Amino acid sequence: MYLLVNVLEQTEHLPTILEEFAGLNIKGSTVINSTGMGRVLMQIGAATPGIEGIKKTLRNMEPSNKMIFTVVRDKETLEKAIGTVKSLCGDLTEPGKGILFALPLSFVEGLSD
Repeated sequence: MYLLVNVLEQTEHLPTILEEFAGLNIKGSTVINSTGMGRVLMQIGAATPGIEGIKKTLRNMEPSNKMIFTVVRDKETLEKAIGTVKSLCGDLTEPGKGILFALPLSFVEGLSD
């Protein structure tokens, strides 16, 4: 099993991502509101290296993002879920596109079949 974590900057894609996950037989995800470091530094007026670049990237974005936590049972489903996010959000190496990563899980309890 794997934990797929997506920091979703383009929050308008959230419903479609969750619908696609359901179509992959992913039984559930947890979605929470989150705020990234760049936004916090901007809010407090921090004078840090690169803050001007961060301001330009965040200027037209929502004030917060969403984090999607999803437990995925197998590698094939994980790869399809990753493909879903990338097809909607685009090149995640670009600033302001979000972050996506997966971790192997050694223990999971509480999932229904």
